[in-house]
Amino acid sequence: MKKIVFRPSTLLKAFRPPEFVRVPFLFSYIVMLTSYLLVLVFYFRLPPIVPIFYSLAQPSQHLAAKEWIFLFPVFLTLITVGHLSLIQTFSDYEKLLLQLFSWTSFVIITLVFASLVRILVIIS
Repeated sequence: MKKIVFRPSTLLKAFRPPEFVRVPFLFSYIVMLTSYLLVLVFYFRLPPIVPIFYSLAQPSQHLAAKEWIFLFPVFLTLITVGHLSLIQTFSDYEKLLLQLFSWTSFVIITLVFASLVRILVIIS
């Protein structure tokens, strides 16, 4: 039976993007970590109910419990990890296509981050 050895270096390699897409993923990591910091800083100052779904048609559906604010950083993490795993899986494909995909991922992450900031500005 083979012994499984956990090495931290293998975990770091899993989150290290290929060389040609490092810049957009570095920016994505920065935005993702900033969103976690923003949520942690503002969480204790938030009222119990916050307008997270402010774009819904019915005003009664705009509000949710303040714990829902953690949805944004988790969503950003899922997008980043999912897109990074796709890029690592298809790293043999055309590099330009993968670069476009990684920059598109960064734009999506930035838009979600902007909506998080807008919600926090509305509340504050």
